[in-house]
Amino acid sequence: MADDSEAGRIAIVGMAVRVPGANRDLDLFWRNIRDGVDSISFFERDELLGWGVPAELVDQPNFVPARGVLSDADRFDGRLFSYSPQDSALMDPQQRVLLECAWSALEHAGLSPIAQDGNRTGVYVGTGMNVYLLDNLWPNERALKAAGGLQLVISSDKDFAATRIGYKLNLQGPALTLQTACSTSLVAVHLACQSLLTYDADIALAGGATIAPPTRRGHLHEPGGIFSPDGRCRTFDSQAAGTVPADGAGMVVLKRLEDALRDHDTIYAVIAGSAVNNDGARKAGFTAPGPSGQAAVIAAALEVADVDPDTIGLIETHGTGTALGDPIEVAALRQVFDTGRPDRAPCALTALKSIVGHLDTAAGVVGVIKTALALRHRTIPPVAHFDTANPALGLADSVFSVPTEARPWEPIDGVRRAGISAFGIGGTNAHVVMEEAPTRGPGRRRRVAELILVSAKTEPAARESLARVAAFVDDATQPELADIAYTLRTGRAELPFRAAYVTGQDPLRVPVRAGITEGNGVVFAMTGEGELTGNRPNYDGDPVYRDVIDTGVGALRASGVELDEEERRRVERFLASTALAAALRGRGVSPDALLGTGVGAAAAACAAGVLTVPEGLGLVTGSLPDARITPRAPRVPLYSPTGQELTEAEATDLDRVRALLHLPADPALAETVEQLKPAAWIEIGTAVTAHLPSGIAATPTDRHARLLTAVGALWELGLGGPWAAVHDLSRGRVPVPTYPFAATRHYIDAPAATTAQTTTKTVRQG
Repeated sequence: MADDSEAGRIAIVGMAVRVPGANRDLDLFWRNIRDGVDSISFFERDELLGWGVPAELVDQPNFVPARGVLSDADRFDGRLFSYSPQDSALMDPQQRVLLECAWSALEHAGLSPIAQDGNRTGVYVGTGMNVYLLDNLWPNERALKAAGGLQLVISSDKDFAATRIGYKLNLQGPALTLQTACSTSLVAVHLACQSLLTYDADIALAGGATIAPPTRRGHLHEPGGIFSPDGRCRTFDSQAAGTVPADGAGMVVLKRLEDALRDHDTIYAVIAGSAVNNDGARKAGFTAPGPSGQAAVIAAALEVADVDPDTIGLIETHGTGTALGDPIEVAALRQVFDTGRPDRAPCALTALKSIVGHLDTAAGVVGVIKTALALRHRTIPPVAHFDTANPALGLADSVFSVPTEARPWEPIDGVRRAGISAFGIGGTNAHVVMEEAPTRGPGRRRRVAELILVSAKTEPAARESLARVAAFVDDATQPELADIAYTLRTGRAELPFRAAYVTGQDPLRVPVRAGITEGNGVVFAMTGEGELTGNRPNYDGDPVYRDVIDTGVGALRASGVELDEEERRRVERFLASTALAAALRGRGVSPDALLGTGVGAAAAACAAGVLTVPEGLGLVTGSLPDARITPRAPRVPLYSPTGQELTEAEATDLDRVRALLHLPADPALAETVEQLKPAAWIEIGTAVTAHLPSGIAATPTDRHARLLTAVGALWELGLGGPWAAVHDLSRGRVPVPTYPFAATRHYIDAPAATTAQTTTKTVRQG
């Protein structure tokens, strides 16, 4: 049950963006926000003509050649999502970007982007108009004929934005595509929160995308209109004259706060409440903003959140930077926040549009992400291009201020809270109340080697992912290594090309293998041979190994038997071999066949479930009479040292096991095992040695690193499975590098304008 502080609250546990000036990089996006970096691009005439912008439009005196753009909107990793090049090129780029954002956001949350069956993960998204269809595909008769009618509809229609994500990522909760113009993605956040609170979903993705082809780069300015005369958005400034269109996308992953705390998720911010309404006819016209509706939705969200408006320290405004819109928005805010409290701390007004432009359907969710980053960094960011306040706002006698540079965010009444607004043309308004995440206590620290796993759809992507992760792991300022390893193991899709390494090893020398192999599974060949010293790292680092050793030592003490030196060594070999087999199983490597020689015969009987550890120990020491040993049918096929499968009677014959206990190591062990044609086999003595199709896996001196190396090598071949829950107690999901999408161009260009040159120039940043 959630306590009162958690009830009704939603945790933001993952985020992804595609924004001008930062593309996919959340850290760079935050730096741009903090520093007020204008990310609008400006274009030359020849560039615009080459992209298909008509010369008669470009040459108009009020044409402004500016837009916030993405550097790679024409590129898509279709292979990752199993789309052909033709299907990738036909698909609306907005939906392609949303698909990649969904994958990245889930990985950022430490969740596998391909969910298991039975999940209740919902998707709530929207996109802008598919201008790519109008400007690029429709004039191309050859592409249209090749596509066919149905495929063109499926690739182009907004209706399929959410269900496409649900299908490709196997998400089985509600999947809704919604459209409310500029407020679309904030409404999506609201609906996603509602689905969590009503238990329609346990995890929810919410987002939006607006991306236009290069044919739409630039706009016409009209005095008093919504578009800027010079490509700058001066929100709240006395010179404000309009916004700048921009391309972008965002996605958040949401969970109920109590669930996120239980699962030790990284929480970036908390949504305390949200609301949606409509202006109705209470405004000057259909496209005009409505102050009554805006004030009502903000008040409703605060009421849902049960939050005092005087504790709100920042409002991420709709902030269009228009002469009409800014005063109306501030007037609506003043209806709610001018409470008259004499000691009321100032509330900062911020505006995403001042740095990236108007992201249209994506504006709301990217505003949420911006605010989550500000809360996480405890910093109030500036509004770019702000100099002198528009006097029509009346800021001087209000609680509001407009920051011109980043400053520390001081709590109000002990808490940092913010509101985010988005108001759609037509009248659908949305507001979300956010607060900073609860402080997470430290998890259990482990000072042992950790296994790092990466995989990808292609070998180059696997190598790039390995390099990114290795650099991240080497950064001493990053979170606990155990949490990183846990996140990579449980929060990633298992794809064909794989690489694994143990911390402390050189990742640059790690091979990338295809996770497909031939053979009859995995064989454990148990010998008990090897050096007796050196397993303390396994005892300290592996709870399954430790449990077997503790069980055996406890049984030995309870028996009261006195052992000579030779018997003691035999017991140590038996326990080490038995514990290592259990440890391998606990880390997802299960045998399809077992054989044992020497003291390993008793260990193999335990691994097969024929004997318990105390029974096996009693057999090895002779301290337990046969009457007190109850052999069971083997759960895994057992083989003799000569490679013959044992019958149930043979497998449970205690005299057979005794006869093998004192036999020396079999020099023909490898040949015997190979007769079984395994995909791989593991020699288990007092240490483990993995035998792979490519040869023997690395054998580090540290026994725990050696165990993990074997586990990693088998996982690379697709021979690993889930780990025992005991390994993940108190482990947390943390942000680690996400998938390196292949930037493959899948794009049908629009016809160039008739006077255009055939080449284009590099976009210069304004």
